[in-house]
Amino acid sequence: MYPNLDLILLTLLHGSFIIFVLLVAILTILLVLLVAFSLGLLSLFLFDLHNLALVLYEYFRIVKDDLELGVVLFIISLTHQAVEFVTDSKPWRKRRLLGEFEVKAQQCSKRHYVHGFKNL
Repeated sequence: MYPNLDLILLTLLHGSFIIFVLLVAILTILLVLLVAFSLGLLSLFLFDLHNLALVLYEYFRIVKDDLELGVVLFIISLTHQAVEFVTDSKPWRKRRLLGEFEVKAQQCSKRHYVHGFKNL
């Protein structure tokens, strides 16, 4: 009925095979590009995470130093309160110690000022 129908079908099969090969090649290239983009994005994320970790390390080191200073100040405050409690139980001793301290403070203040300037 149609002349050369076998050649037309062979051409259609050949064209379909070429289109299939091209589609597989295009999909492979797109997959490779997607993997490359993902690896690049992951490496940037890890690099930024590393930089963030360094910044957080510095911040926590500073906070750690501040916490150590706070603990020392807290211990000093507790010691001061304990000394005040002990000296409050003996008011005569506290008055005597304060009197001696005032005399020493006046002597030191006279020694450290020359011509109105403080010597360090």
